[in-house]
Amino acid sequence: MKVLIAVDDDAESRDALSFAAELLPDEHDVVVLNVVRSTITPYGTIGGLGGTFAGDPALSFEADLRAQEVAAAEAKRIAEEAAREVHADELRVEHGDVGPAICQVAEEEGADLVVLGTHDRGRWSRLWFGSVSDHVVRHAPCPVLVVRR
Repeated sequence: MKVLIAVDDDAESRDALSFAAELLPDEHDVVVLNVVRSTITPYGTIGGLGGTFAGDPALSFEADLRAQEVAAAEAKRIAEEAAREVHADELRVEHGDVGPAICQVAEEEGADLVVLGTHDRGRWSRLWFGSVSDHVVRHAPCPVLVVRR
């Protein structure tokens, strides 16, 4: 069985990782995935508006580019720690919208199961921010185990 474990740097993710480590015997193929939320789009940047308001959009783009590089390095470090904990065969760091990226990687890897944590947000928070776990449950090409704190 091939298992995809989605991780990030929060307590819910660590709980899901620990649960998966206890649940899965060593003979499973495990892929650990961390997705960096990308703020750089073909149309400019999202979230790095400082330079834009100061009159120089290029400053905003450069700042966002540096922030993305830092975020990618941190995501890789988190994925490496998680991979060691569950004796993963592979780790991946992707960029983009988290829910769709998890589903895409699950399909690419031929995953038989996706494991991830949930923030257990309220109705309004889910409406405003969306829910990665809801998206993955509805769109993943395989069963999904959502670990709740």
